[in-house]
Amino acid sequence: MPDLVTAESPDGEWQFAHDVLRGPRGPVELPTIDFFERWTFARFCPGGQLILAFESGQPWSEYGSYGDRYGGLQIMAPTADPLRWVMVGLEFDYRSHDATFAPDDAVWHPRGVLAWLHDGCLYGQVLGHSRGELDFYSWPRRDSETGREYTFERWGDWRRLELDLAGQLLTARDAAGCDRYDLVRRLHARDDADWQDLEVYVH
Repeated sequence: MPDLVTAESPDGEWQFAHDVLRGPRGPVELPTIDFFERWTFARFCPGGQLILAFESGQPWSEYGSYGDRYGGLQIMAPTADPLRWVMVGLEFDYRSHDATFAPDDAVWHPRGVLAWLHDGCLYGQVLGHSRGELDFYSWPRRDSETGREYTFERWGDWRRLELDLAGQLLTARDAAGCDRYDLVRRLHARDDADWQDLEVYVH
């Protein structure tokens, strides 16, 4: 479990630490899923957006549970008002009682690309279009429910992800080299080897 989740924006103006996003005019209130428990990961994108991973709980009463446990990712983007950030991406899934969701890394692009590393697996998904601002007040559907083009999963020992500025080339780095994923042509290559078809799940 992470002791302290921290991140700093590329321009150095924003910091996420101690569960708080803080900028030039002070802290920003961020929305959270019902029964939110903790943040487990944070990383700023080149465009200034903030990727946060979270876990939620499952309260019980004498009448039963109030829902399911979740682990997931939400993406927040700045606005012209430095005290207001908006949610532009959301993905989550069920979490068993003893499971944690603390990604090793995650990347996102406005065109609808999201990828993350968790427990030795690279998960990637590509939407047909960008979602734009998501409504805080009626918790929105996750990205995977709003027009995914495809998803893919790969197993490996990667520790760092990178996306090019166009959101078309995903790079997963490990100690021995890297794997590259052409998200437009749906191809994969190890280091400088020839491109091969990438096995994807079409939705």
